[in-house]
Amino acid sequence: MHRLLRVGLVLMLMSTGRVFAEDLLFEETFDKPLSDAWQIAGLADDDYRIRDGALEVRVKPAGADGEQPRLLVNLPFSTGDMVIASVEVTVAEGRLQRGEMAGISLNDADGSLFRVRKSNVDGYFVMAPGHPEFIGPEGEEGDPLQYTVKYWPAQESAGPLRIIVRGHYAYFQTGPDDQGKFRNYFHSAVRESETGLGFALFVQGLNPDNECWIRFDNFRVVKP
Repeated sequence: MHRLLRVGLVLMLMSTGRVFAEDLLFEETFDKPLSDAWQIAGLADDDYRIRDGALEVRVKPAGADGEQPRLLVNLPFSTGDMVIASVEVTVAEGRLQRGEMAGISLNDADGSLFRVRKSNVDGYFVMAPGHPEFIGPEGEEGDPLQYTVKYWPAQESAGPLRIIVRGHYAYFQTGPDDQGKFRNYFHSAVRESETGLGFALFVQGLNPDNECWIRFDNFRVVKP
């Protein structure tokens, strides 16, 4: 099947909200102490906590070595498989400042492959990555300066953030929303990896004096 046709078909199937038989790879509801499967990086013991049935993480800048604050779990899958990871992400205390963000990422042994997040972009609280739209004259589609990016408000009613991996592509989706529907936003090819893969719950701060905490809940990874 032609790759563009295949991508379109995958998006169509995902947007229907159809229920498939699933193999559960990992689940954490944060009602109990953290599983030993988590690898914690860039966070001190007082930078994260389990509170009111969820994980809360302090938004802080990367360390001097550039290590992004995160909690990572490695799981047995490849980028050629179909895997769905979802998590609820809300601001528990304070607010994200411009350029700060929190969300979920697909990782392999060499680093992040694909990230979806809630972020402060130019003073607006939005979900990212956004959708690029061409606004230039015909014939200049190859010029990145001729594009703008459309973002969507980061409303809790949109539902959990989701990363769907399939056929060495990753897709950004939210849902189910308050009407039980799913919405697709962005997709991209990712580096092909067979081992060392996992998902990370991450924060990215800029101002060390900004006291903001992010709440993660109902983290789940399945193979449909």
